[in-house]
Amino acid sequence: MLQTDLLTSARLRIDPSVRCNMVRQGCMLLCTAGSGRLLVLTPQQSAILQDGFTQPVTVPEVLVRLLTDNRCPPLSEFYELVLQAHAAGVLLEEDVFPPPTLVRRWWLRLPPRVALVLARPVLLLAIGTLLVAPRPWIAPAWNLGLLWGWLAACALFSLGEVLAATVLTGAGCEVRRPRFHWRRLFPYFRTDTSEAAMGGSACELTVAIMRVTPLLAGTAAAAWFEPNWLAPLLAGLFFALAPTQRSAARQLLGGLLESKVLTVSSGFLFEPRQKDFWARFKVWWEGRTSRFGLLWVVWGLVWAGLLGCALQWLHPGMYTAVWRWFGPQGSLHPYLNEALYVVAALPGLTLLTLLWAFIRHWLMRRALTKPLRVNQTHINTAALQAGDNPAALRSVPLFRGLTDDDLKALAATMTPVEIAKKQAVFHEDDPGDAFYVVMAGQLAVLKNQPKPSRRQKTIGCLYPGDGFGEIALLDHSTRTTTIRATRPSRLLRLGKTDFDQLVVGKMGGEKVRELLQSAAFLGRLTILGGWPFDDLMRYAQRCRSHHYEAGTQVLRKGEGNIWFFLIFDGAFEVRNGKKVLGRLQPGDYFGEISLLEHGITTADVFAVEESRCLVMSRADFLAFFARDYRIGTRIEALATQRLGSRLFSSR
Repeated sequence: MLQTDLLTSARLRIDPSVRCNMVRQGCMLLCTAGSGRLLVLTPQQSAILQDGFTQPVTVPEVLVRLLTDNRCPPLSEFYELVLQAHAAGVLLEEDVFPPPTLVRRWWLRLPPRVALVLARPVLLLAIGTLLVAPRPWIAPAWNLGLLWGWLAACALFSLGEVLAATVLTGAGCEVRRPRFHWRRLFPYFRTDTSEAAMGGSACELTVAIMRVTPLLAGTAAAAWFEPNWLAPLLAGLFFALAPTQRSAARQLLGGLLESKVLTVSSGFLFEPRQKDFWARFKVWWEGRTSRFGLLWVVWGLVWAGLLGCALQWLHPGMYTAVWRWFGPQGSLHPYLNEALYVVAALPGLTLLTLLWAFIRHWLMRRALTKPLRVNQTHINTAALQAGDNPAALRSVPLFRGLTDDDLKALAATMTPVEIAKKQAVFHEDDPGDAFYVVMAGQLAVLKNQPKPSRRQKTIGCLYPGDGFGEIALLDHSTRTTTIRATRPSRLLRLGKTDFDQLVVGKMGGEKVRELLQSAAFLGRLTILGGWPFDDLMRYAQRCRSHHYEAGTQVLRKGEGNIWFFLIFDGAFEVRNGKKVLGRLQPGDYFGEISLLEHGITTADVFAVEESRCLVMSRADFLAFFARDYRIGTRIEALATQRLGSRLFSSR
């Protein structure tokens, strides 16, 4: 399923088999019987899943509930949580059955405390034996002892996994996916030991010890009794203790430190975050500089040192031979010099990569504080290319109520107009004399800034299928905005007399006014670009039109507010006492911060001109905010920019 559908229309429910366990303060683990993934969440994130998705429900419905209860986390965190839970099988679509269980019955069980008591003396004895073991005899290459040592390593690997599964059962955990792994350097029987985290740090520590104990004991025995087997057994031991993701060493350190990496903090499934490499680097760096990360780096260095000592122990002349090859007189010395130049260039390349990632991150964050612009063409392009203008005009929302004969008459009356790039169709305050329909290209809707400024602000965009110019015709007034082409465009022009006769006369002036001055206005807002017309109509029906005289105080700081305001015409100022914080023009909005936070306004808002707003109640605004994640994330980013602090926080 597409991410957009999953976050907007899909009905999701939590898997009935989900299990939850708090392994330490502030950390919850969730898993299901049909998935091998563990979700590591905060208690608040876990509560969102377990309380919000008990019944099949859409993501916007859950988000509205969180907003109403003032429990909403940052939107990127919320959407990431939903996507991670869906990927892990914790959230299922309404018509999807849970996957088959991965849990298998395991008859053997051993409590972790008993297993730890039995394993400790074996570990101490094996380590002491290896420390005092004599230097092994170096056997010729490819002898039969190496094969037997490799087979012994595979068998001891499997024995360790069997003992780990026994401890899991004794701790009350589940044994998942026991099977034989063939495609490995050391083929062995294996179970999903990540389940040990559900049993707590003691269980995780014991499972890690049981995984490595047989191999360590076998290596110690081979050092004394079968030196020919020692090389593959040591290789297997270092493989088990390697600083990799699923090794026994990582599990051991995780049990010692009770450290877990939060899934939502480290995951990047939410679409806007997928290409944010700087955010990925920050998460990685925070992990490396954490207590667990630093210890993991230390263990990697220790592991590399031990590996070097083991190689020297097995082959005393190995480093001397390497020096002969790479030393000043060695045959490979020139290649070593070239390799050193490459290594010296790596820090510079790393810094350039980080700089590129930071600039990309900054541009992405900046784009979030800009209005959304989506080019969604709803014109009948096939009819347009065939020259069938009546069929193409039927795709225009305004003309849906006209008959085929009316459309033919309309198409015959409209005049084609070619507009070059950066050419204006009309300017603000020009007399209104025509209505236009965009057939091809793209145009920007511009509003003049207050004098003495000569700048213009983009408040919307127009795409094929959009109509414009109706406000001046219906109100018998001048143009309220400037329309300029951002790329070469083709329009159809309908004069005022023909507009009154063929459109207003056929459909009725009030219906045209309602259709255009509400839904068409919303469709031109850059935060709503690309929304389907039916959705715009549905939300336009929830809006009320309010007029404000110049000097009217619309919002008072510190008082309650239950309305969301979209500026249709006029101008407003946002003030803090006597200080003017900003000026709002048509296409801007206000009141969203109080509706999304706690219902208390954060600033005073005054109408500085005779103005008109489309007003929406809090319930309708929350549904509008949650309906489309693209709109919600941008409103959140703009509100955060206005506040100077995060609108939502991770509690």
